Amino acid sequence: MNSFVKSVFDFFFGSNFPDLDVILILFPVFFLYVIGALRIALFFRERKNWQTAYTRKFFHFMIFTTAGIIQFFLHTQGVFILGWAVSLVILYILSKGDQTKFYPLLARPKDVPYESRYIVYPYLATFLGGVMTNFYFSSACVVAGYLVAGLGDAIGEPVGAKWGKTRYPVFNWWSPVKSYRSLEGSLAVLVVTFLAFFITVKLFDIQSNMILIFISALITTLIEAVSPHGWDNLTSQLAGASLMCLLLLG
Repeated sequence: MNSFVKSVFDFFFGSNFPDLDVILILFPVFFLYVIGALRIALFFRERKNWQTAYTRKFFHFMIFTTAGIIQFFLHTQGVFILGWAVSLVILYILSKGDQTKFYPLLARPKDVPYESRYIVYPYLATFLGGVMTNFYFSSACVVAGYLVAGLGDAIGEPVGAKWGKTRYPVFNWWSPVKSYRSLEGSLAVLVVTFLAFFITVKLFDIQSNMILIFISALITTLIEAVSPHGWDNLTSQLAGASLMCLLLLG
């Protein structure tokens, strides 16, 4: 156990820890980017009457896809810095609650009175997913995890909110909040997850097998469908990275 903890510590605070000059350059840029993503979501909420299902997943999409791009070009060091910027902004939003206009962008009305909890859970799920995929998998698989979560998982809630008619219950941990997903939303997850895997194999110039890509997307969609409320950011990342390595990289 001690050797495992040491290896994790060495991985994240050794060669992968960003240099100070890189932090000083990138952290302000990423911090402003995160704030900018929230301000765009706020614009659409105030001007276009976007509901939380849309603003929340817009922010989700912006962060995950950006993480995938940063992973591709800057690797784990760059994602570290993006994660710090996101963490600082989320901490601010949670500390202010309804006093900031950003809070309703992320806090689902259906999660009342546990809406803050269901900002924290996805944040923790995202953090754990990023740590685990970076530790266990190659860069291509990590990017697949980010894109599957950023594209596939992001599409399900908005589609379900607008067109979802066939609903099914979602397993919840430690909360009486009742949550549902829809078959229509899950179908959208399947289509976009397929696209996420396809983009990844093209980015890394991997010989693609469309049948294996579809199988990977289908398995990931099923995993997302049965994931506990608030924790699908973790399961989607792990499923995407694992299937990329096991099926698509061989």
